[in-house]
Amino acid sequence: MKECTIYIDVPDNFLKGAGIPNSQFVPSYIYKIKIILKNNTDKKKLCSFSSALGNGIRYLDKIKHEGPDVNLLDTVSIVEPCKELNNDNVIIFGNNFALSPNSTNIITFNGALCDKYTVKSIENSGDKIPHRSKINFYAHLTNEDKIDSCSATSTAMDFNMIVSCDDEKVSSGAITKYYVDLCTGQYDMARKVYLRSVLDAGLEYIGDSCNLEPKNVYEFNGKTIIKWDVGSLQPSEIKRIGYKVRVKNDAKGKLTNKLNSNCINNSAYTQCPVSRKNVIEAIE
Repeated sequence: MKECTIYIDVPDNFLKGAGIPNSQFVPSYIYKIKIILKNNTDKKKLCSFSSALGNGIRYLDKIKHEGPDVNLLDTVSIVEPCKELNNDNVIIFGNNFALSPNSTNIITFNGALCDKYTVKSIENSGDKIPHRSKINFYAHLTNEDKIDSCSATSTAMDFNMIVSCDDEKVSSGAITKYYVDLCTGQYDMARKVYLRSVLDAGLEYIGDSCNLEPKNVYEFNGKTIIKWDVGSLQPSEIKRIGYKVRVKNDAKGKLTNKLNSNCINNSAYTQCPVSRKNVIEAIE
């Protein structure tokens, strides 16, 4: 095990929404990013760290510290893209701070994703960041002559889908409810939004239980297929679809609800497919 380690924790997905530079527009979809510093030894260690956020990620303040080394945050600086440094990424670094023995310190701050890449140090000035493209984060920690490095990857989204269920475990014969949130980014309207749900054979859709009437409900290979035409979503709109299912009396084990959705980005005229799944357990 290394004496001192660094880890950067980022959301799996960043839905685009970081406001417009030099404006009073309120940003949508602000996410928490964490930098985790650990001293795995019984001795105090003098360290420094630096972290490069993904191109297109904007720093939105609200920086906080959690852990025993309360003075650590005093050493931290944030450098935003600037021509003087020829830098396209937000850099966060801290120099010459002490990590207590066997300690964990966490730096948390707000970040959001712009619509376009940063080019020549001008934020949100380059090509449009494609839907489902990868955003790469890097961090390094030095402890005397030792270096620990880490990386993390997130996915940029124009359109996203979040799936949840009232219950993780459901008795045979009982009813539970699924919720599907369809979300557009801050910059674009979504047209021709559709949603499809594929229920395992052990799940039965309860008719007239949905707040949006499905276009189609049918059986295929023992599974229930439900389709919705959702229509259009405005920028930063979240549309929730909720529907009930019954766990069949003979159902056992893990039961999966597979969902996919798609739409047309009204600005880029590109499709934005998203797939998710939710698993519940049938119990006696």
